[in-house]
Amino acid sequence: MPHLECWNCGTDLADIPRPISRHANCPDCYEVLYCCRMCRWYAPARPGDCDHERADPPVEKENANFCDYFSPTNAYAKDEGERKAIAKSRFAELFGAQDAAAADPGTVVDVDQSLDEQGDREIRSKLDDLFKD
Repeated sequence: MPHLECWNCGTDLADIPRPISRHANCPDCYEVLYCCRMCRWYAPARPGDCDHERADPPVEKENANFCDYFSPTNAYAKDEGERKAIAKSRFAELFGAQDAAAADPGTVVDVDQSLDEQGDREIRSKLDDLFKD
């Protein structure tokens, strides 16, 4: 039996009976568990937000549904702040921030400090060079 976490709060769902019932709720946040957001086929970038070829996805992805293709998975986004920090450090790396160039690819860099050191005019000129017509 795979380890599952609530899609909304990340609570461990080991005590929830399998298969997950349409009426099952998270013990901590009380969100519905049998929903698109908890399904392995949930894909926000796809039309209808579903990656299954035969499913007819409901409009409300957080509501309980009757989808026959529901397959529970861990959909909790553990640390949104960490993902943002990595994206900022990659942005700084792209424009040659001094701290980012010396750092390893997986290392998070304080972008605000790096960008202040470079100066706004230099960054603006690099952006203009990059997007020149």
